[in-house]
Amino acid sequence: MDRAGSTPEGGILRCKYPLLNGPGFRLNGHQVAWQKWRFHVRPDQRVGMIISAVTYGEGDQARPILYQGHLSEIFVPYMDPSFAWYARNFLDAGEFSFGGLSKPLIPKQDCPEHAIYFDALVAGDRGRPHTVPKTICVFERVTGDMVWRHWDEDGGSKSRAKRDLVVRTAVVIGNYDYVFDWIFQQDGAIRVAVGATGIAETKMVTPKTASMNTGPAGGTHGSNGQETPTTTEDADAYGHFVDRQIVAVNHDHYFNFRLDLDVDGIANSLLIDRLKTQILPEGHPRRSVWVREPMLARQEADAQLNISLDRPALWRVISDSQTNHVGYPTSYQLMPGKNTNTLLSPDDYPRRRAGFIDHHLWVTPYRVNERYAAGDYPTLSKPEQGLPAWSSENRSIENTDIVLWHTIGMHHLVRAEDWPVTPMLWHSFELRPFDFFDRNPALDLPK
Repeated sequence: MDRAGSTPEGGILRCKYPLLNGPGFRLNGHQVAWQKWRFHVRPDQRVGMIISAVTYGEGDQARPILYQGHLSEIFVPYMDPSFAWYARNFLDAGEFSFGGLSKPLIPKQDCPEHAIYFDALVAGDRGRPHTVPKTICVFERVTGDMVWRHWDEDGGSKSRAKRDLVVRTAVVIGNYDYVFDWIFQQDGAIRVAVGATGIAETKMVTPKTASMNTGPAGGTHGSNGQETPTTTEDADAYGHFVDRQIVAVNHDHYFNFRLDLDVDGIANSLLIDRLKTQILPEGHPRRSVWVREPMLARQEADAQLNISLDRPALWRVISDSQTNHVGYPTSYQLMPGKNTNTLLSPDDYPRRRAGFIDHHLWVTPYRVNERYAAGDYPTLSKPEQGLPAWSSENRSIENTDIVLWHTIGMHHLVRAEDWPVTPMLWHSFELRPFDFFDRNPALDLPK
């Protein structure tokens, strides 16, 4: 089998890596082994790709970290209130995954030459199974970064080059393409990244340039209820000119990820480390420092959290049975990246249908039938399905098998450079070891 082929189920494949010295990872069916990482990857019709049974080898132990992780839902609301646009509010994964959410990757363009591919078996629009080739790729990547370094004036300077293992799939929903990467790192962290590209939704307008616009107004409608071309007065009230007579409409992208962590087993809790200012006594040369104020989330309401730069906090899943060598509970931190809050009003119907966007973090007790943040059947769904409905019971999440739901949001005010095809815009978060190891796990990397 060549490197651009698909992996046969049950076969063991050693990937040839032309840049360095031979195989970097091993595949046994859908099981992946790379350095100290072991995990299972499989295509999924509704969410594109599922990563399961993630462990990290330490000595003769395979320590569990993540039982299952995957995209849960995508929500894309548009910001034009006119007749032809106000209903354009899409729950992409739940409403438009017929025939499979992921589409074929383009070898040597979407993934490097040395990548290995997995096919997907999905049900088509008529319910008949068919194969979608090359929906997932796996490859090693040398970034040119270092995983750690230290300069020593006495000649003991050291550094270690970084290498990642990337598992990638590409989702296509109408005009938009999304790329999802699960990036396994040598420091014990997993970075999950989503890149948005594709073609922005546009509308025809009557003025020829943005400079002719005079101010905000609403869309116009003909006597038959159909929208007529937008006038000068409202040309870019709800969008932005990308060409003469073409306005790209403002919109949001929200992604929710379901993360069923099992940190050293299933007995876990959520610890919130709030960082607070402490004022020092009079006469001290300093006036203030910050200190950690830990809080254990005991019920679901305690773990409905939002990112705040004014009230910083660390979100950690801690083990209730294992400690590190100094006695702290082993844990993994969910470390958010760039994000945003929704600007939709709480009573807006689309926001109520996609209630998961109300918080950047939700935590629920594991239930086998709770998998999709907006509910199992979001097409024409009623408001408050999925996470808001489940969490209304305010169940216990202490010392049990818990699931984290992380929402990433982005406001897209389309710029001229996003036309006619938007350059990839990346957002990400990390699952990061915190007291999980006794020391830096990447210390043993060779030069």
